[in-house]
Amino acid sequence: MALMPPGPETGEQLDWLEVERELGCQLPADFRDLLAVYGAGTVDECLMVLPAVRGEHESGIPSVGQMTPTAENTAWLSHTKSGYPLWPEPGALVCGLRLVDGNGDLWGAVYWRTTGSVPEQWPVVLWERPRPFVEFDLSMAGLLVKWLTEAADIDFDRRLVFGAPHSRFIHWRIEREMREQGLDPWEYLEPLYIEANEAWEEQNLRPHPGS
Repeated sequence: MALMPPGPETGEQLDWLEVERELGCQLPADFRDLLAVYGAGTVDECLMVLPAVRGEHESGIPSVGQMTPTAENTAWLSHTKSGYPLWPEPGALVCGLRLVDGNGDLWGAVYWRTTGSVPEQWPVVLWERPRPFVEFDLSMAGLLVKWLTEAADIDFDRRLVFGAPHSRFIHWRIEREMREQGLDPWEYLEPLYIEANEAWEEQNLRPHPGS
């Protein structure tokens, strides 16, 4: 993905037959490729690529299984007022990406709506707090590419990622190593936030000529 180079020591080598047995479904090929090239980790401290396991993962990032709404796992999703069936019912949502705010709290998620037997044909569904679910006729990697494009035309309450050439992906092992060394892996974001806030204030707070 030329819009965001994966960086050093990224990627995951997974036994996808075992993953399929554990999760109860095959994940779309573009997401398998995303994990093979990038692995589990985070973009701009707010967009998490989830580990393809059912339970807890050593990264501490909630897994695909943990973020997928089931009959045993609905408490965190109740305030979204989801009308989708619960996994593993047909048409249920399976989660691939997690969105967090500046405090690390859940801000949203990106799912596949499991319609039919061909994962590559599953549409993706975005939930962003406090907005309703929105469905896109895109792959999950396709939606990610739109986020990373400066001219992204997807309507969001706020930009979750800065886009090329600013956005960075940091693998969970690299993030852990940096923190153990006392380094802030997201230090590069500070001037970007300042610039974004100034641009927002210029557009929304300062009086316009003739007003």
